[in-house]
Amino acid sequence: MKAILISHRFNPGHISHLEATARLLSDNGFAVNFRMHAKYNNFNPAFSRNCFSLWKCMQLERGDLFFIHFPSVSALMDLILVKMLTQARTIFVFHEPYTSFASYRASGFGILQALRIKLISLVNKLICAFSDKIILPSERAFRAIPDAINEPSRFAKINLIFSDESTPSDLSSQRQWISYVGTIAEDHAFREFVDLVYQCAHRHLLESFQFLIASRSVIPPQLIEKVESCVISGRLTLVVGNPLTNAEINRFYSGSYIVWNAYRRSMQSGVLPKSYMFGTPVLVSRNNVDANFTDGVHGRLISNNSSVEEFLNAVQFIHQNWPEMSRKCREYYLRNFDYRTLSDLLMKFIQR
Repeated sequence: MKAILISHRFNPGHISHLEATARLLSDNGFAVNFRMHAKYNNFNPAFSRNCFSLWKCMQLERGDLFFIHFPSVSALMDLILVKMLTQARTIFVFHEPYTSFASYRASGFGILQALRIKLISLVNKLICAFSDKIILPSERAFRAIPDAINEPSRFAKINLIFSDESTPSDLSSQRQWISYVGTIAEDHAFREFVDLVYQCAHRHLLESFQFLIASRSVIPPQLIEKVESCVISGRLTLVVGNPLTNAEINRFYSGSYIVWNAYRRSMQSGVLPKSYMFGTPVLVSRNNVDANFTDGVHGRLISNNSSVEEFLNAVQFIHQNWPEMSRKCREYYLRNFDYRTLSDLLMKFIQR
């Protein structure tokens, strides 16, 4: 049996999911191949060694899997052909179901950005229509699909899948940063994070901590001056503008004391399980708290992600309880996100 993992849209943050899914399917007897954006080849040679052409996809047989991890127009075109010309089972990991235009505007997106998300949602709907199985990686995503509850044979809530990338030295490494890791976006409350770092740097707050921004995104022009002043102060490390390797991303997680997850909105977050993998507590806002986070156990919940006082209190609380929180985060990752834990659940759903 063959399994083809599809990701025509490049994002280095997706590599962990793709590698973990490949391991899970390989452990269950599938010969795993890839149909990927060319940039992925620079990060994992296996993606190019086991690359499947569209012609080969047209030769898939009953029992084979066509597994779309991230949506795109190219993935939709591939899917339509596979559905029409083969008997392979088609699967879609639906990360971001559309909510409403107003919800994206309220999260800080401009009108054009919100319209773009609306158009992407139309592609997602078409991919869903041609997919035999649809995996929703969070309770919030599951609730956003009206048909999900009524079609349990076609829809399932299964957490994001990871393979454990930490080492004993990672888990015992010296922690130094309060970090923002990942895409710079309005709904991730990047502006709020920068404002808090600026206050700490120029008011000499939390002086035993350093700050980090690590992202392939570039700093928005309106925030460059403020970010540069934080770098000049010696309190902020900046690694932006280029895709980060998985090893680099992991180094930032393992070197972080706390990771920012206090977003304005989030359907699901890959930052949270990746932080847990490295035993790193998170800061979460009321807007994006979900079932995978318990306040005071895996980090701290903040009601106002722009309040300096609340930020200081949250950091100090985590600092006082860090060893226990770190252990709880690590345990939660192993029980709820590791591919070995999720293997039976996923395979039973796919093969049902």
